[in-house]
Amino acid sequence: MKYLLLCLLALITQNTIALTITDQLGTHQFEQPPQRVITLDWALTETALSLGIEPLGVADAQGYQEWVSYPVLPNSSVDVGARSEPNLELISQLKPDVILISPYLLPALDKLQKIAPTLVFGIYEGNKQPIANAQQVTLAFGQLFDRQAQAQAVIEQTSQILSQNGARLSATVNAPLLFLRVLSPQTLRIHGQGAMVNDTIERMGLKNSWQEKTNVWGFSTAEVAQVAAHQSAKAMLFGPLKASEKEAFFASPLWQAMAFTRTDNVYELPAIWTFGGLISAQRFSDQLLKLLLPED
Repeated sequence: MKYLLLCLLALITQNTIALTITDQLGTHQFEQPPQRVITLDWALTETALSLGIEPLGVADAQGYQEWVSYPVLPNSSVDVGARSEPNLELISQLKPDVILISPYLLPALDKLQKIAPTLVFGIYEGNKQPIANAQQVTLAFGQLFDRQAQAQAVIEQTSQILSQNGARLSATVNAPLLFLRVLSPQTLRIHGQGAMVNDTIERMGLKNSWQEKTNVWGFSTAEVAQVAAHQSAKAMLFGPLKASEKEAFFASPLWQAMAFTRTDNVYELPAIWTFGGLISAQRFSDQLLKLLLPED
């Protein structure tokens, strides 16, 4: 009889132990791992997908497919509106168990919490360590969704890819790198301290030519003329870039005069989300290897 009572007590205790998760606002408890998940930030969508979690709803699904592209978003994920202004009525209709947001959506937190428990995770923060932050978010998701082994595997895989690619590139690439996104024929976004790309190449043993002040997202907005001081670098252009935009930018006499243009040291990267998580860092590292060591 005593044994049966102890077993019953253990069963009751097990069923009442809450799953405790810590986000940027504090601790939250769930009775069990959430099943119906909505992600309102592409980096968080990417992270959830990397653990095998298919979000019920995502913000700007078409934009994710164009700018992030991988992990592939399932067709079953419902587009719940813009990342900056999601459709609260649609989100409510989907009856989520949890909503995952980044700090930029904090103004909508109260409204979202009325729909479902809402957790806040940021990768691009004042500490300007996006990969370390992405690792912490990955671990938190692993705990939240009971995917701890998968989370650890993604972290270890990322470290291995960056280490292996870095060993091969740092032995042959001596020039610094310059990471650019075209905003207009006259204006560029240049990635530096605090950017995913900067954090990635530092872990690969490579050097970023751009050491100017950056914002919390890790980039500076600059005129093309400001790149003139970095002509000895290898220029890396992020896509996607429309053909008309590319033609107008490349036709600029100032761009044509740059040393890296004249010496064929301009490289075009495919669509990789420069504000992504660990999978974006992996893809970025692999693409650098592919572009800079094409014989491999």
